[in-house]
Amino acid sequence: MRTVVRVFSGEYDLTHHRELRAEFDALCDEPNLVLDMRGVTYLDSTFVTELIRLHKCRGERGIGEVSIVRNTFLVKRLFGILYFRTLFRLVDTLKEALPNDGSTVTVQYACRGDQGARFAEPEIPAKSEVPAIGWESLEPLWSQRRLEPTH
Repeated sequence: MRTVVRVFSGEYDLTHHRELRAEFDALCDEPNLVLDMRGVTYLDSTFVTELIRLHKCRGERGIGEVSIVRNTFLVKRLFGILYFRTLFRLVDTLKEALPNDGSTVTVQYACRGDQGARFAEPEIPAKSEVPAIGWESLEPLWSQRRLEPTH
């Protein structure tokens, strides 16, 4: 079974209503769906409304949960306030969202949120890639940070 990754990028507001409606309507029947929102820099209630419509449409058809890659502060905060974790599977990386069963992954690009937006090519991890991420990998970041006393 294939997984469809739909990549969103840019700023989405009311001016993108028709395009977003068409994007999400086309995704209602995709059994394995990942929305890659790492390139989204702004979204308003228009985008949120269409996401909720997508969830409702898929629920009525008995289709599974949607995974959303949302590693930007803006998207994380908004989805946290809206308790979207009760509607969607929210993850920080594309690797977390993809099945690890060797199935086909199809990447599709959604309508751009603004004319200046550029799509970041999603990195589809190889099945054998298993990153070793732990607290020790953050050590170089801590050692570079210097705290100055304030008086």
